[in-house]
Amino acid sequence: MTDTVPASLPAVIELVDEYMYRVLKGAEDSVLVIGELMGALTELNAEVSEVSEGSVGKLYPLFGDLSDIVDGFPFDYGDGTEMIAQREIRDAAWDWMTTARNADGLKTYVDRWIARSAALPTIEDGQPFRDVAR
Repeated sequence: MTDTVPASLPAVIELVDEYMYRVLKGAEDSVLVIGELMGALTELNAEVSEVSEGSVGKLYPLFGDLSDIVDGFPFDYGDGTEMIAQREIRDAAWDWMTTARNADGLKTYVDRWIARSAALPTIEDGQPFRDVAR
C-alpha cells in the first residue's frame, strides 16, 4: 500500500528533478546543491501543507542526512569525508533520475535511501543518528 498522495506530488517531483539534474551535471558542489534543494522543499512545504505527508515529507531529512556527511555525521571519514558525501549525493541523484515518477516510485526511492543511510557507519553506538523511517 502506498502513502497518501499529496496533490502537489508533481510539483515536488519537478522540484527535485531540477536539483538532481544540477548535481549530475557536476558543475556545482553537490553538497551545496542539496542544501539549496532542502531550502526549496521547505518553501514548498510552507506553500502546500500536504507536502509533509508520507514519503514526500521524508525527502527533507533524507537529503539532510546526505549533506550532513561533510560535517562528520553519522561518521567522520577523515580525509575521505568530502569524497564520500559527493559520491552518496551523486548516487542519490542518479537513483532519483532512474526512479518512476509516481507515488510508488517515490516511496521506493525514500525507503531505499533510508536503508542506505542507516547502513553507513555511525558514531552513535552503531545506531542511525536520525531515524527518518518514523
